[in-house]
Amino acid sequence: MDELRGMITFARVVESGSFAEAARKSGVGRAAISHQVKQLEERLGVRLLHRSTRSLSLTHAGQDYYQSCKIIADEAEAASRRLQALSSEPAGRVSITCSTNFGLKRIVPLLSHFRQLYPKVDLEVELTDQITNLIEGGYDLAIRAGPLQISNMMARKLCSAQRVICATPDYLDRFGRPASPEELAQHGWVVYSRQTNQINLNREGQRHTIRVNGPVHTNNAGARLQFVLGGHGLGLLPEHELWDLPDGTLEILLPDYQLAPLDLFAVYPPGAASSLKVRMLIDYLAQELPRSGQPPQKRTRREITSREITDREIPRTEIKED
Repeated sequence: MDELRGMITFARVVESGSFAEAARKSGVGRAAISHQVKQLEERLGVRLLHRSTRSLSLTHAGQDYYQSCKIIADEAEAASRRLQALSSEPAGRVSITCSTNFGLKRIVPLLSHFRQLYPKVDLEVELTDQITNLIEGGYDLAIRAGPLQISNMMARKLCSAQRVICATPDYLDRFGRPASPEELAQHGWVVYSRQTNQINLNREGQRHTIRVNGPVHTNNAGARLQFVLGGHGLGLLPEHELWDLPDGTLEILLPDYQLAPLDLFAVYPPGAASSLKVRMLIDYLAQELPRSGQPPQKRTRREITSREITDREIPRTEIKED
């Protein structure tokens, strides 16, 4: 332990440029700092620093040893910060942006519960179907659907939403029930303009690609659902949008074919997750959003926990969907 303490002290002396400054930052006497470094040199059997009345400089051995000491010192400080964060209560304002329909149905209820857990956190929530610039808008966090474009933003996957092709029974009685992917392209669609008009379906290793078009185009997911319910065509919808509807309201088509799920991400500026309130909110959403995306009869109560986030860049094309 004495050697580890000496390594950390040595790193701080090098970074501070003097024993006096390192002592001031550490809150101990200069003599104690000098003694720790001297003991470290004696244990190692090498001189680490050239000392003079006006300056310090590293020896050749000290330059190499400092790199290892710096890693240990930085890790010790990081561990201390993490421990302090776990014992602290988050507080302050968090600014969030999310698409309108998904935000109202899935995100706002979770934010409401999060604030009940942590009442010192103030929330500023903007629901919009426009892609917003996080830096210019001053946002701490955005909830977006992938794939995401290459940028300097950081992202963490929160959950995946299954998607289905469906229509009202009345529409299908009038225009017929598609029995194959090729027949899907012969129908009118309610087209969500924030998605590509190309749909890929997979079955038993075979991929089928169809292009869709129709009489109604909209950039709002809530409007998309209402037009599908109105019998204006087929729709590609997240499966959870059907759960609140009475049984039989919409009919799922070609259930034996698989559609790629919709991945949902927390996107945030670099460094934002170093804030306790943002980090805990992202952790909370990552834990609770998948659970809220299960059919009601499958949900179970889970304890709210928090853990540290590992930031990473997601080099994909950014498309916001609900």
